[in-house]
Amino acid sequence: MSSKLILITGMPSSGKTSLASRLNIALRESGIFSIHFDGIEFREMVSNHSFDKDSIDSMFSFIESFTKVMKEKNVILIYSLVAHRKSHRDSLKEILDTIHVHLTAPLDILKDRDYKGVYKRADKGIFFLPGYSEKYEEPIEEDLLLNSDKLGVDEELELLIDLLKSRRWI
Repeated sequence: MSSKLILITGMPSSGKTSLASRLNIALRESGIFSIHFDGIEFREMVSNHSFDKDSIDSMFSFIESFTKVMKEKNVILIYSLVAHRKSHRDSLKEILDTIHVHLTAPLDILKDRDYKGVYKRADKGIFFLPGYSEKYEEPIEEDLLLNSDKLGVDEELELLIDLLKSRRWI
């Protein structure tokens, strides 16, 4: 059986990692083999901590290769990524059966949540922030759109699990 991908995307501080982590725990507690990888973990795997355009392309090339390797492992992969370019999201969807969840919130709320200070550094021009320094190509065909400023992570998780059940993934 082929693996499947739950791709959770959105701007920095939109809640991607929180939702992905909670989903991974819920799936594992249900006896489903799942693995969560965050964008930070992928950057560490390729020993590339920068956010310039070339580095992001290189990282997505690695993510694509990794996803191809995992294709026949019979696992639900959960990726929490900014993935601000449509071409990057589409490349992953071509490899595996994918459910795409997109988190959104107003920019002022994202900046308020930003405990790492990445928006402030991007505003000063000392940091390239994907989706902010370079336009976020908003998805138009996501499977689930969640307004993280209006929903708590428990509500988001419930909606996502309902979707997974309706698609017979779990």
